Amino acid sequence: MESDGMIWEIDDSKPKIEGLDSVGRPDPAYAAALGLLRAPFGRRSLALVCDVALWMLLQLPLWLGAVPLLLKLATGAISPYGFLNHPGFILAVVMASVSSVLSLILLIVQWVQHGRQGRTIGKAIAGIRSVDVRTLERPGVGRVLLRFLIFGASGIVPVLGPALLLSTPTFDPEGRGRGWHDKATGIWLVDARRGLNPYDEKRMRVARKMVKAEPTKGRSTLPSLATHATADAQPAYRPGNRISAGVLGVARPYAANERPEVGLATAAAESVQVETGKPVLGGYRGEPASTPAPILPSMGRPGGMPGPVPTSTPRPQQAPAQAPAPRPAPAARPSPAPQPAPAPLPTQHAPASQPAPAPESHPSPAQRMPAARFGLRLDTGESILVSEPVLLGRNPDATEHPEARPIALTDDSRSLSKTHLLVRPVDGGLEIIDCRSTNGSGLVRAGVEYAVAAGIPVRTVDGDVIRLGDRVASVVRV
Repeated sequence: MESDGMIWEIDDSKPKIEGLDSVGRPDPAYAAALGLLRAPFGRRSLALVCDVALWMLLQLPLWLGAVPLLLKLATGAISPYGFLNHPGFILAVVMASVSSVLSLILLIVQWVQHGRQGRTIGKAIAGIRSVDVRTLERPGVGRVLLRFLIFGASGIVPVLGPALLLSTPTFDPEGRGRGWHDKATGIWLVDARRGLNPYDEKRMRVARKMVKAEPTKGRSTLPSLATHATADAQPAYRPGNRISAGVLGVARPYAANERPEVGLATAAAESVQVETGKPVLGGYRGEPASTPAPILPSMGRPGGMPGPVPTSTPRPQQAPAQAPAPRPAPAARPSPAPQPAPAPLPTQHAPASQPAPAPESHPSPAQRMPAARFGLRLDTGESILVSEPVLLGRNPDATEHPEARPIALTDDSRSLSKTHLLVRPVDGGLEIIDCRSTNGSGLVRAGVEYAVAAGIPVRTVDGDVIRLGDRVASVVRV
């Protein structure tokens, strides 16, 4: 509405109800995905019998103390004057009052409990709950009252009317066991003993998140930090040389026949050789190379000790963008005074024909680091690559697990502990350890949730779902 240059907007947005189809009807598949099951007919009959039996139990004072005197008045055994002056009249009035008051209290309690918590005393005994079929929440006292009035109106036709109404749940085309009185009031009776209890708010939130977290058939692919297993495979991106300020540039992709060795050892050796102009035999300074240099007999060394022949590391020839400026020749340094060679130790004498033992080969850090294979996909859509131990929680403290990398997760419901779960990569999946969290952790496999005891490692595989408080995360293969 626009008036005098002003625009008034009315926010008529309504809360979105999950589990409805395109025309606004409740979808039975959504309720089944949450884990809600219809109440079996046998236990529904048991709940009705329990409620009726409890009501009849409260009528015993009326039947024992007042009904015999009323029967005498009805049959003419005593007159109305004799009825009022009968010695048992006061007792009959008291007993009838007790039954009436107790019946009224029971009726109010059953009505309110059924509307707010979806259960009567009989339904609680049978493990049945009533919910609103659209929202899967409490039905409300108005719907429960209307349902009771419809059931009472069926008694206009004695026996046949109630029997027909109670048999209609068996003819439900949706297979949810809803009778005419249930469909008229929008109520659905579910099994809270074998299925999910809809009044367990924590588990309902987790179930809704799990259903929303898996709407697609495929899984998101996490980026891999490992070198490709096939040597002929050409990566789409290859970072160039790095300095303290960042990446200098992106190198062009090499052809299959000229691709050099990928790893930190070659890059470190080339960088040291460019700085000093001397060849380096190891991946790092002071570390032996993975391939030992050839050992030849010494030429002119005292003691006949064999020594390595210096070699230079070849580099791929590339046309430089600009010729480097010539460096000034270093100033001549005075040669040090000759010093007498120390006497060789007895343990150092070795025949000239035998070569010295080759140094042990040590794999470079790039070769020692295991390739990441699994990760976590959170219910918010975020992905965490678990290539090392990670610590999850609201604000994880890595004091007890110094080797783990802390990752803080957002949690509006504050169901996560400060340090909640430790996740470590293992062969074939992930290993989780609950860090004595307040709301605990769980492992959902094939639709069944298993509790995770605090401090006990539990193995997970691809497709499992991990519950952390009210948050859920799926284990995915990278």
